[in-house]
Amino acid sequence: MMMQLFPNNPNYDIVICLGPQHIETAKVVIKQVKRFFQAKQVYLITNVSHFEKFQSFNLTNLIFVNENELFDRFNFQSVADFLRQKINDEDRAGWYFQQFLKMEIAKIIQSDYYLIWDADTIPLKPINFFDKEEKVLIHKSEENHTPYFETMEHILGLKKTVNYSYISEHFMVQTKLMQKMLLELSKNAGDLAWPYHILENIAAKDISLSGFSEYETYGNFLNSTNPDSFRLRTSSSELLNTTRNGSMIFGTLPNTEDLKFLEVLGLHYVTFEIWQDVNPKEIKANKRRVALFFLLEKIPMLKSLNKLIIKNFRKTYSLPQPL
Repeated sequence: MMMQLFPNNPNYDIVICLGPQHIETAKVVIKQVKRFFQAKQVYLITNVSHFEKFQSFNLTNLIFVNENELFDRFNFQSVADFLRQKINDEDRAGWYFQQFLKMEIAKIIQSDYYLIWDADTIPLKPINFFDKEEKVLIHKSEENHTPYFETMEHILGLKKTVNYSYISEHFMVQTKLMQKMLLELSKNAGDLAWPYHILENIAAKDISLSGFSEYETYGNFLNSTNPDSFRLRTSSSELLNTTRNGSMIFGTLPNTEDLKFLEVLGLHYVTFEIWQDVNPKEIKANKRRVALFFLLEKIPMLKSLNKLIIKNFRKTYSLPQPL
C-alpha cells in the first residue's frame, strides 16, 4: 500500500532506540510503523534482555541490535563510568548513550537513508519524508539550546548555521553522510572511541543535564556539507500536525480506539511521554468521550454533535488545526 503512495522514494530503513521504560509503547510504534511507512528494514536497538518481548511479532524485516555490542570498544557502562568519574552522577548515561547508538548504527545500515524514530512516538497515518526531487523533508522546531552548539563547535569546528532547530521526534538521515561525520569525529578522537571525544568536550556545567544533540549536530553538518540534499517542510501537504501531550490525553499506552480518534483530529503522530503528569480521572473521561464520539458516528441525526467533541479536545490540549 505504501509503495503506491510514494513510489519514487529512495530506499530507507527505520531505527528505533529502545529503553526499558518504553517497551509497551514501542510495540504499538512498531506495528504502526509497519502499517504506514515503507521501510526496507526496521532496526530495534535495545538491551539484549528485551529481545524476547518482541519475538511474537514474527516480522522478517525486524532486526534486533544489542546496544552493548554495536560499538567495538564502547557501551552503556562506558558512558556511566565517564560521567561518574567526571561529575559523580551517571543519571544521564542512558540519554547520551541512545544518541550515540543512533549515530553508530550508520555503519551497518545497508540502505541509502535511515529514519530515526522515537520509541514513544506513534504514527497515525502515512508520511512522505522526501519531495519529488528526492530531497529529505525536515520537520523543524524552535528549540535553541546553546550548549548543543558549543559542544558541536568543540567536536567538529561547526557553528550553528540555521535559524531553526533540527530537533524532532524523527530524522531522515543520509547514511553515507552520517558515516562521513563519524569519520571526522573518529579522527578528532584519536585512539579513543569517538563518543569519548564528544563527552570530553561537553562543558562541566552542562554535562549533567543536556550537553549534546545528535540531531542538531548532524543537521548542521548536513547543512554545511550537503545543503541541496534537504529542505524544510513548507506546503500544507508537507507540514506535519503533531503533539507531545498524548499521555495527558489518553495515558502512556493508548488503545486502538484512542489512536483512531487522534487520527480523526488530523494528527500525523503523537508522542506519549512517560514523565508527564497525568490525571487518571481526566484520562477516563476522555476515553468516555471518545466512545461517545464513535457511537454518534453511527447515528446520522446526532453525528453533528461530534464537531463539539473535536473542538473541545483541540481547545483543551492546544492541538493544531488540520492542514
